[in-house]
Amino acid sequence: MTKKLIRAFPGFQPDFKLADEGLLKIGRAVKNIAAPYDSKVEIPDYLSLVNHDFSLGKKEYEKAVAKEEAELSLLVRRLKELKMSVIIVFQGRDAAGKSGATKRIVEGLDWDWRILGVVPVGAPNEEERNQPYLLRFFEKDRMPGFGEVRVFDRGWPEDVLVVPVMKLASKVHVENSYAEINSMEWLLRRSRSVVVKIWLDITKDEQKKRFDDRQADPQKRHKYQESDRIAREKWDDYSMWGNRMMYWNGTDYAPWYMVPANDKRFSRVACLRAINNAISEEIKNPFRTI
Repeated sequence: MTKKLIRAFPGFQPDFKLADEGLLKIGRAVKNIAAPYDSKVEIPDYLSLVNHDFSLGKKEYEKAVAKEEAELSLLVRRLKELKMSVIIVFQGRDAAGKSGATKRIVEGLDWDWRILGVVPVGAPNEEERNQPYLLRFFEKDRMPGFGEVRVFDRGWPEDVLVVPVMKLASKVHVENSYAEINSMEWLLRRSRSVVVKIWLDITKDEQKKRFDDRQADPQKRHKYQESDRIAREKWDDYSMWGNRMMYWNGTDYAPWYMVPANDKRFSRVACLRAINNAISEEIKNPFRTI
């Protein structure tokens, strides 16, 4: 897969790691976090590298998820004494399983809302539209204190994903947002937060199947919205802007983790594993890149 990108982009130096468990970690070394957007850069097609063939059987899944949930609980209980916190951001294709992955985190932490918060992110309200875009993620106890975990069901990456796809802001706004996001994530890391950004990826056929299932099931019908239909129509646009987001905001201090999500069992375990690995890495070598 690395050779594939090198052939497509001569001189390209891989900024990602392919792990045996299917994770794709994207994190470039960024010398200047406020560097301006460069329209001449050729963006690698990271999404084409995702291997959707991974799957887990029920028994294998139950054993693996129990192990990862237990490890997550142990790691998080160490955060306060180490003066650390964890911020998890879920992005990805519509119907890719962000809610299911979030539930595994909640269960792993025993529904302990003293240390855990889940922040669903929708469109900004009128007040938020009249203030700096990133400010709303710091209001209303949305960011964690030492010893705490916050899970964002979608987050600030929307400003360089949904916003350009739906043409909700100018081209200049989007181009400036890459540096703003990098600066914000750098500051979060400086404040001793482990930033884990996860993209859940499914194929176009799998997405259609899940949308059809939602429409056919009375208990799930409310999950299918107009935005889901638009997501199908703009699949290629989301792919293009998703790759740009990975490139410009996949840094060594706040990398992207791309998780194959056609198999829900596999993706839930992979998400927990990515989070656990990121926390463990920081505990062993605290914030060494900052």
